[in-house]
Amino acid sequence: MKKMIRYLRSMQFGMLLLALVMACSFAGSMIVQQREPMEYVTRYGETWAQVILFLGLDDVFSAPFFLLLMAGLCLNLTLCSLVRLPKTIRAGKALLQRAENAQDVQPLDEGQREKLIGYFRARRYRCTERNGKNVYVKNLAGFYGSFLTHLSFLLILAVGAAAVLTAEVTDRAVMPGETVTLEDGVRVTVEAFQIVDETGRLDYASRLCAETEDGTKRARKEIRVNEPLGFEGYKIYQQTYGTAGSVRIDNLANGASEVMLLTESCFLTLDGRNGMFFQALYPGYVTAEDGSVTLITSTSGAYDDPVYDVLSVADGTMTPVLAFPDETLTIGDVSFTLLEPVSYPGLRIKHMNAAVLGALYAVFALLVAALYLCFFMTPVAVCVNENGYAVISPKTQTGLMIELEALLGEENA
Repeated sequence: MKKMIRYLRSMQFGMLLLALVMACSFAGSMIVQQREPMEYVTRYGETWAQVILFLGLDDVFSAPFFLLLMAGLCLNLTLCSLVRLPKTIRAGKALLQRAENAQDVQPLDEGQREKLIGYFRARRYRCTERNGKNVYVKNLAGFYGSFLTHLSFLLILAVGAAAVLTAEVTDRAVMPGETVTLEDGVRVTVEAFQIVDETGRLDYASRLCAETEDGTKRARKEIRVNEPLGFEGYKIYQQTYGTAGSVRIDNLANGASEVMLLTESCFLTLDGRNGMFFQALYPGYVTAEDGSVTLITSTSGAYDDPVYDVLSVADGTMTPVLAFPDETLTIGDVSFTLLEPVSYPGLRIKHMNAAVLGALYAVFALLVAALYLCFFMTPVAVCVNENGYAVISPKTQTGLMIELEALLGEENA
């Protein structure tokens, strides 16, 4: 049991877990997440798509193996912190004891001793008298650097998990040119959206503009998978996409005209009896040698050859029609002109709890402070007595020794 606990708190186990977490995070950054299986086949080929789906790499950060790794890392950091704390508390006392018992001392005369004491006072060394010897100490807080670093990583994981669990998540489908107003008045506008780039490569990107209710703050960014827009406590992600049909409805009797976007089945009518029933929009079709047409029902890219599946309803008679963009159906005094489909993004909008977000910033500040203690606050104790002085520290104090020798050398000169 002791061997198991020793391994669970060991640096080797911690580094192994950290490497695996980093590898999973890298995979989650490189592989698009939470998409339809067909998209993975299109992007990576059938073989790699099967591997990705089998290993759960299409949703890495919610996969059981990733959560297990994070739990193991938390356990490792917790055990490290608990074990280090008693040693850290004893380390300061041990340093003072070593300084008091130091035998290898540098000789001093009275003038040098006074100059040395003045040097320590000017640099705010704390003086402790131990058995008639003056021990000047500084940076004892440096002993806590390693402990606080481990604790900071643990708190980052814990508070980060709390931030994810308490975040308010909203999924919205937003048409290009449309603006979404959030609860606190922040407005998010989708200025443009594309499925493929100029070279024809799949590139799901939305150009967003976000601004506060009073318009004093504004941010604009083109977001992609794993490249969100951060604004006023919100994270706005490119989550998914869709393609809507588009139809222009012209009233031939009065000249009125309106363009509608079609995302689900609906009956477009003015009198409740006659009109066009929109059933589905297909991304393309395949024509067989005998002239028959087979509709393509799924794609991960743009709709290259869109086909509208509609019903023409006139005087109680329904006529199935497969129509293409720019075709017009005239039913009574109304004409329905089918237009090019419109692709639109599905945005995932996350709003972080302000208190949790503040705690996360505080933990990162603690980590910075801990690293500062580790690298820039090396504990040091200098024992000064009638025989001379001795410098004791966990690390070699070459710089301090040179400075003290130069200071005391001035006295001799």
